[in-house]
Amino acid sequence: MQIGAMNHPDRDPVAEIDWIGQNGFEFVDFTLEPPTADPEQIDVDAIRATLDRHNLGVVAHTAYYLPLASPFGSIRQACLEELRKALKAAHRIGAKIMNMHFNKPPKFFSDRQTVQWHVEVLGPLCDEAAEVGVTIVLEHVPFAGGNQLDMIAEMLEELPLLRFHLDSGHAKLERGHDRWNEYIDRLGPKLAHVHLSDNDGTADQHLPLGSAPRSTTDWPKHIRKLKASGYDGTITLEVFAPEKDYLLLSRDLVREWWDGA
Repeated sequence: MQIGAMNHPDRDPVAEIDWIGQNGFEFVDFTLEPPTADPEQIDVDAIRATLDRHNLGVVAHTAYYLPLASPFGSIRQACLEELRKALKAAHRIGAKIMNMHFNKPPKFFSDRQTVQWHVEVLGPLCDEAAEVGVTIVLEHVPFAGGNQLDMIAEMLEELPLLRFHLDSGHAKLERGHDRWNEYIDRLGPKLAHVHLSDNDGTADQHLPLGSAPRSTTDWPKHIRKLKASGYDGTITLEVFAPEKDYLLLSRDLVREWWDGA
């Protein structure tokens, strides 16, 4: 198991990587999005050198707002082109995993149509990623409706190269209860990346672990469930507290819970 942190897409990427490396993390969850980390504008050599200086791994994170399941074919094609740019950048900085996000279209369209639109974009992208040694992972999103799990399971079935990205904060915001166990039980064999953060069940707040008022999350139990599934990969702490000591405390807690699981 490796614990990582995410760079802020509106701050100097090299400075962000330096801080992550200086504070005991094992990898960077690198956001490939504007304004400072646009895939076509980043200084790949400087980023790669900084990662190497701190002996850090890296996974790539694409913009959550890309509408890859838009009902408009031209927009889906444009998303694929943007994701291809991100893939090129991810490969150049050394990432072996690149994420993207489930996209919920307007309510007028069927679940099957939603799956087909995702497959239309993710299919060629997974093939192209595999050619350069990168695995594409699909992250579920908050408030996407109760059928999101079923639709992602269909996509994973149709696209053998696609893998799943589990987010603890999003799992609490789907059906009015925490679906962490449901996702692991059903999609655990395809799980390839994890995000952890806390919230109180009303919004994706990205709070430090164990800090959310009125939260019912049993974090040691969550970590035991994850470890028991056989997962032993990358875990990003998606904690965005202004005081970074809370991020460091979350890191130490995860290590404690993991070792005790």
